[in-house]
Amino acid sequence: MKNMLLVTSCTGALAIALAPGSAFAQDTGQDTATQEEPALQPTRPDQQDVSEDNVITVTGSRIRRSNATAAIPVQIFNREAIEETGTVDLAEVVAEIPGVDSDLSPESTNTSVQNSGISTINLRRLGSNRTLTLIDGRRAISNAGNGERVSLNTIPAGFVRSIEVTTGGASAIYGSDAIAGVVNILLKDDFDGFDANLRYAKPERSGEQEVLADLAWGKNFDEGRGNIMVGFSYEHEDPIYADATRPESIRAVSWGTPSDIGNFNDETNIPGCEVAGEYCFTPSYSSYLPGGRFEGDDAWNIGGVWYNDKSLLPDDGRTASDGFETNVDGYDYRPGRTLSPEYEMWSGALKGRYDLTPSITFDAGAMYTVIKTRSRSASEAAIYGDEYAVLDANGNAQYDANNNIIEAELPYIASDHPFIPPEVEETRSGSISWYRRFNELGWDEKINDRQTLRTNFGLSGDAWGDWQWKVGGTYGTYNQHQRDINEIDLQALANALEVTTVGGEVVCASAAARAEGCVPINIFGEGSITDAMADYIRYDADLRQEREQVTGLASANGTLFELPAGPLKAAVGLEYRREYQRTWGQGGDKILQTTSTGVPDIEARFDVIEAFAEVDIPVIDSVSLQLAGRIADYSTVGTVYSYNVGGSFFPTPDVRFRAQYSRSQRAPTLTEFFSPPRGDYDSLSDPCNGLLPDGTGITPPPGSDASAATIATNCLAEPGIQAYFADPDNAGQTFNSSGSVFGPNAGNTNLQEETADTFTAGVIFTPRFIPGLALIVDYYQITVNDAIGSVSTQLATELCYTADNYPNNRFCDTITRNPANGTVREVINQAENLDSYKTAGIDTTLNYDWEIGGVPGDFDLNVIYSHYLDDSYTFQAIDGPQTEDTLGIIGNPQDEFRAKLGWSYKGLRLSWTTLFKSGGVDDKDVAPTDAGYYSVGSQAYHNVYVRYTLRNRPRINLYAGVTNLFNDLGPFLPSGLDNGNSRNIVSSLNDLDGREFYLGARFAF
Repeated sequence: MKNMLLVTSCTGALAIALAPGSAFAQDTGQDTATQEEPALQPTRPDQQDVSEDNVITVTGSRIRRSNATAAIPVQIFNREAIEETGTVDLAEVVAEIPGVDSDLSPESTNTSVQNSGISTINLRRLGSNRTLTLIDGRRAISNAGNGERVSLNTIPAGFVRSIEVTTGGASAIYGSDAIAGVVNILLKDDFDGFDANLRYAKPERSGEQEVLADLAWGKNFDEGRGNIMVGFSYEHEDPIYADATRPESIRAVSWGTPSDIGNFNDETNIPGCEVAGEYCFTPSYSSYLPGGRFEGDDAWNIGGVWYNDKSLLPDDGRTASDGFETNVDGYDYRPGRTLSPEYEMWSGALKGRYDLTPSITFDAGAMYTVIKTRSRSASEAAIYGDEYAVLDANGNAQYDANNNIIEAELPYIASDHPFIPPEVEETRSGSISWYRRFNELGWDEKINDRQTLRTNFGLSGDAWGDWQWKVGGTYGTYNQHQRDINEIDLQALANALEVTTVGGEVVCASAAARAEGCVPINIFGEGSITDAMADYIRYDADLRQEREQVTGLASANGTLFELPAGPLKAAVGLEYRREYQRTWGQGGDKILQTTSTGVPDIEARFDVIEAFAEVDIPVIDSVSLQLAGRIADYSTVGTVYSYNVGGSFFPTPDVRFRAQYSRSQRAPTLTEFFSPPRGDYDSLSDPCNGLLPDGTGITPPPGSDASAATIATNCLAEPGIQAYFADPDNAGQTFNSSGSVFGPNAGNTNLQEETADTFTAGVIFTPRFIPGLALIVDYYQITVNDAIGSVSTQLATELCYTADNYPNNRFCDTITRNPANGTVREVINQAENLDSYKTAGIDTTLNYDWEIGGVPGDFDLNVIYSHYLDDSYTFQAIDGPQTEDTLGIIGNPQDEFRAKLGWSYKGLRLSWTTLFKSGGVDDKDVAPTDAGYYSVGSQAYHNVYVRYTLRNRPRINLYAGVTNLFNDLGPFLPSGLDNGNSRNIVSSLNDLDGREFYLGARFAF
């Protein structure tokens, strides 16, 4: 079966240390928390100091310890490393690390109903819901109305001091959501002076022009007892539109088999498609034309020119029996759509600290961010027979005795309609069927305004001995206002299509509609809809969401007592968290009368109280054992337990070993637990496509061992498909319902928590006989049981119609077809506890700093390589558990690496970075010898960076660079593929910008 589950499966990975020096530091002993620019004086792995005077708190533990004794990989991404990536999107920065993936991005969420424009990451490919994102070690409010996702583009890169990434289960330390690991964004603090960063970037191709200004001011006062810092950031990015500068973005093809064999539009005449049944790039146009098509395939208008199957045939050799051909006459809706939205961000931050006494410190901070995004898709379309809800006088949907919504349909055009042109009248027999795209309404646009407020406060101090304590909390709010403009009000369109004549004037037939301003509409031909007509049928949907988060923490850490091998250290604490969400659906039930995707009203909350403890036990001088445990009581799923057991062994200064086993949990999110079905659309290739009334024409899904006869029998049992064949207009036509279908996602109050078992083991080699060299190898394995997810729209339909027990299985229960024409109207994707996800791999990091005699300057090399051993999920199919291996499919590469070579001399810094991901196949169940086999090659992108320091006091840095030096957009992945879509070049393997140039200046004094 095709590998499709909505929950992203499998790994992330890494063990990281990046130059210059230790720009990515892994267990190096570098205390980034105390350095304004940690990359300026890095600590090399061969200079580790494991004395008790060099203790810090690093992500992955609440105990102050030497980083050399940590049991799990911790990666530190410092300020200089961030700057050298060439991007200011923190999600893109972190996603450069092999094993860390972009989960949601402005490109991948372009048409998302709720998430358009946000930018999140995930570790080990387990999804952003399983990756905990912290800010200064504290939980942060989610930036999504349908998940626990911190959008990293709400955190200006200019405010960030460093990024710490811990991979592997960390729920015992930080609680729920830390199954895959933790990303901790550390902001600047104790800053004294003024810092400004001005940056401009522009790709060689169209769009994505970027302007950035980061400003920060800080001041120590009261003889250093206090510090205050204020920051401001502004960023604007132009949208990227599908156009000729990225020609494959407007290439109107799909991956499929040729059709209409033997007819005028015989697709075997297309180069590359000469063999019937073989997959190839077939034309992919829309049958919904801006000028409309009428009477089935009999009359149509293209570019202002009328054609029909009587006397107005195109001069291309077709006969009257051929009529309209979608793959020849259809509309290319791709040009002009956004591939990446317009983006604008304003952010301000305030951070302060004051020593109330020599042993007690108060700190507080606030960050407020406003992000605006705007994306657009092709104009909306409609067809006679489209269904919409019937509302009562109060605007509420009406239901029948079986609790089904009562629906009406868009009407045929009456035979005496005054706007019928001669070209359509010539083919008319009775009332007129119609299809039309309503370009006169404008682009279908999603405009988002997101506002995020994050505040924190705390008291910390010293107690007895070396014990330190901390109490504090956070308060955060997130508000989203989304406008989905230029949709169609189907009830208004129905009113406008049914007309009469009063006093020689054409008016709407309904007196009630006339009283509400109804304007008769002329849908015949391009440009026939006037502004007044368009305004009457236009619907602008409105979605508002808010979230609120409150947390509280009380903790202490220090030495319990001394052991022969050293101090036994511990950390204990209590934590409280409350999450609240409210969603105002787009206009209530009115949305059910429109082409807009409805989001239901939701109001939900949960809270959790947790207790945790952690100990670090020195067994002998070279062996350290770490234990951690947490108990949490949720108002939704009850009590859950998490724990870690790990340790490190360093027999010599040259070699250190480490290992950890952890049990982690993730509680369902508010949406997963409480949400009623909420609007979403998915691409679907209907298993019934190609069916003829005699049961022939079926092609089993690629890689499926299902019988075509079984699928045909099941499909013919559908009343709607029988109705399609009974319609005289469809005589001789094959059944086809592929395309975008309504796939609402639904919550489930019967969900339980996920449980993950993680094992990591590694070795760090820092040979004293090769100064500056560090080699780090880590193995990991994560198994997530009772994983929360849903079977995808595509997979659910395939499992239904290929089954011998159709329709008596749970997959068929989720599918609704149109009873009039058999097309799939809806496939419900309900959250459930599936079986498991499993991921495993090996991460290798090589760091080397060196000098060459006689050559000025210092060289540094960093190579981070991730090799995946397992990437799979298991779910309950019809005949029992079914395991899908996703390792090596497109987007889940088996191998990734990041290699960076740098050179520094006095004030000059140069670096070259290569990012590599291995290729993959679209479906592993399809053999290379099968017709539907599709694969892409490996991708490598190259970036160059240069910086020059003009002076140090005040410091003035000029920098510039080129990303994607060789202007490679990545693989072509059109619709028809499991991992493709009609935008063609927006996968995780693509780089939409192409070659991009940037330059900037940084001032500090």
